[in-house]
Amino acid sequence: MSEIKRTGRMQAPRRGFVMVTMLLCLVVVLAFMGLAVDVGYEEYVKTKMQTAADAAALGGAQELKASGSANLVSSAMADAATNGFTNGQNSVTITVNNPPSTGYSTSDTTAVEVLISQSVPTFFMQVLGFSSSMVQARAVARMGSGGTTCFYALDPTMSGALNINNGVTATFSCGVMVDSDNCTALIVTGGSHLNAPYIAVNGGYTVNNGSSTNPTPATGVAAASNPLASLPAPTVGACTYSNINIGGGATTTLNPGTYCGLTIGNGSTVTMNPGLYILKGSGFNINGGAHVTGTGVTFYNTYATGYAYQPFVFNNGTTITLTAPTTGTYAGILLFQDPTVVSSLQNSFAGGASLNLTGTLYFPTTGLSFSNGVNAAYTIIVADNVTFTGGVTLNNNYSSLPGGSPIKGNAALSE
Repeated sequence: MSEIKRTGRMQAPRRGFVMVTMLLCLVVVLAFMGLAVDVGYEEYVKTKMQTAADAAALGGAQELKASGSANLVSSAMADAATNGFTNGQNSVTITVNNPPSTGYSTSDTTAVEVLISQSVPTFFMQVLGFSSSMVQARAVARMGSGGTTCFYALDPTMSGALNINNGVTATFSCGVMVDSDNCTALIVTGGSHLNAPYIAVNGGYTVNNGSSTNPTPATGVAAASNPLASLPAPTVGACTYSNINIGGGATTTLNPGTYCGLTIGNGSTVTMNPGLYILKGSGFNINGGAHVTGTGVTFYNTYATGYAYQPFVFNNGTTITLTAPTTGTYAGILLFQDPTVVSSLQNSFAGGASLNLTGTLYFPTTGLSFSNGVNAAYTIIVADNVTFTGGVTLNNNYSSLPGGSPIKGNAALSE
């Protein structure tokens, strides 16, 4: 009997221990359940907040493009409010930066950064002393292919896709985009200087030998697609003019048509009437101190069976003033290389040429070499690769074009 009584006395502590253990386990389980609920709610708020930040950044960038910076902040704030986050309400804080304060686009004046934060109350975690947590979201939007960028080097892998050397100063009133992912996609050397509102490079860059860039290039930027890929090529028919060679100091006027051979040189003076000039297999060679002018002109450089491709070559002291059309399919398009061309031949503006080229120089699969300045109301360059060995200024005054820049684009999220 005594043993039975001792066993009964031992069972009560055991039952108490089990109950305490169960209660402790229940507290732990409830804590984890509470944590899961609170974290889930924070993720829900974070998702909504990120949507609001994305919308605000995109709206701010579009406002910047349309009207400038005057209403940038209010526009971005309004887009965030539309998506449920109003600055100053419910512990919400919204900051709008142009250019961004951090990240890849700190030197990009077309980029808009939106930061949203909110103190979110907890539910179950208050038991453990955590009454709230901070939720944050960030978005950056910048203008993609559009009027804010006037220079594109499209080669995806080339070292020196943009190469500035020989003491050149290149000054652009609009942005620079280098698509190459090479670690030296952009090279500025030999005491040269590159100045632009922003310089974006998919890969890397090198600046040496007393050279400089202003601002510092942003690297790791997503490559831009060809901004003129949708530009339609004209229909190419039979030769209207063949083997045209103007020289000997002649003064003459040329008309639009299909040219199978066109050279202007030896001190001649040529006026080119408005319209489309198709260069079939001849390229366009201007040399020998010739003077060439044309307003409302587009030159399409192509090839055909029996007519091998040749590039644009402007050199040897020529004076060239050409202006693209202001309306129509080729508004703003001055020199247009057939995108199907496969050639290592470079387009060349060299040898003391004086150039005033108002329009877009579009060489999507071939290179372009400058050793002379280009200065016009606006000049856009879209080429596979470009080398500058002479000073150049690219402006972006599109006031002569009713439709604005021929390169169109919308804001896109970049970070």
